[in-house]
Amino acid sequence: RVLVDEGVLPDPVRRAPKGVTTPWRTFVDMHLNTMVACDFFCKNVWTPFGKRVAYGLMFIHLGSRKVFVSPGTYHPTGEWVQQQARNVTMWLEDENLELRFLIHDRDMKFTEAFDEHFRSVGEQVVKTPFQAPVANCFAESWIGTLKRECLNHFFCFSLRHLDHIVQAYTNYYNELRPHQGKDN
Repeated sequence: RVLVDEGVLPDPVRRAPKGVTTPWRTFVDMHLNTMVACDFFCKNVWTPFGKRVAYGLMFIHLGSRKVFVSPGTYHPTGEWVQQQARNVTMWLEDENLELRFLIHDRDMKFTEAFDEHFRSVGEQVVKTPFQAPVANCFAESWIGTLKRECLNHFFCFSLRHLDHIVQAYTNYYNELRPHQGKDN
């Protein structure tokens, strides 16, 4: 839909050799610096009251690969999600990153108020097709990386503990970790 809206039709030869520029790759390259993908992730937290599931919301700016992760919560309500939309908007301004397209899946936790926040400041919200995690591959890949490289090695005993671990990893990811997609 995005391609049709922009007047660029996908190239039937998408698997061109690396280094060969196709209209599809040109389109992605043109919009990479204005796209942000987001998704929820969860982690079990061991509390004095038993095991609970904590939820976090992450945003990745596709062009720079910079990541913003919300503080965790046990109850991702509509108000909490809307507050995270305001938080990421401020973060994008602080980092001087442009946003034109926000990509997210059709999770019911993404409320209409969440989408409306981005529309009100001129961004377009793009929802991925049903059961198509590959359509949000940047966010899915980052969550997999977070879990493999960090969260799977820790037991968390509170939201504060989880937030500390996730923020430490996010700082490492944003500042020190090489990115193959950015030529390391």
